[in-house]
Parts: sequence; structure tokens; C-alpha cells
Amino acid sequence: MRYAVLLDPRAQGDGVPWLLVPAGTELDDVAEALGRLLGAAECPERLLLVVGDERVGVTSSAYLRAVLGMQAVRGPGDEVRAAAPGESTRFSVVAFRCAVCGSCAYTAFYDDRYRPVCRSGEHGPMELR
Repeated sequence: MRYAVLLDPRAQGDGVPWLLVPAGTELDDVAEALGRLLGAAECPERLLLVVGDERVGVTSSAYLRAVLGMQAVRGPGDEVRAAAPGESTRFSVVAFRCAVCGSCAYTAFYDDRYRPVCRSGEHGPMELR
């Protein structure tokens, strides 16, 4: 499996938010999108990776930090580190939330025609957070 290195074999996938990336996305690009999600203030503990229409598997923030060699999110003043200026032009993580039940989903792209649909019943397309 192409994305197996990013999946946590111990993580459970019941009711977790998901990250949707286009079919055929390169492993490095998926890792970059997951890294951006880990850097977000409201990072989920577990996440279902969906590539195209395929549910690839579940991962966890702790596992991804170990695999991607990332540090836990720190507060201002905790440490001074130099970073490359600017942001990536490849992917940004877009967060969605169901207006009815509050479940979450994340995508690495935005196209209104392909908004995530809530998995919890007939709630319909999710809204941008």
C-alpha cells in the first residue's frame, strides 16, 4: 500500500474526522498535508486518510509526529527556531464541520462541487469551519 507508512496500526477509526486528498496524490504531498494539519491549533488526535474514493486507513497525531519527525505544537516564547519564510504553495488543509452534528472532515483542496458529506445520517454537505 502506497500510504502505509503514514498509518498508525494501533489507531481506531470509529467516528474520527478525515482528510480527503485527490486520487493519485504523491506520498510526499500527503505527508505535507498531514504535517500542516498537525501544525493547526485544533489538531485531531486521530484521523481517517481518504484518497480519492478509497478509505486508506487511520493515523494518529502522536504516530505522525514520530514518522514525520515533527515536534509537538509549542506556545509563543517556548523556543526560538528559524523557519523558511512564506507558506507552501502546494497544499493547504481546509477544515469542514457538519452544521447538524458537529463531525469534522479535512481536505487538502477546496472545490465546492466536492465538499465532504457528513457520514452521520442525512445531514448533507459540510460547511467550512
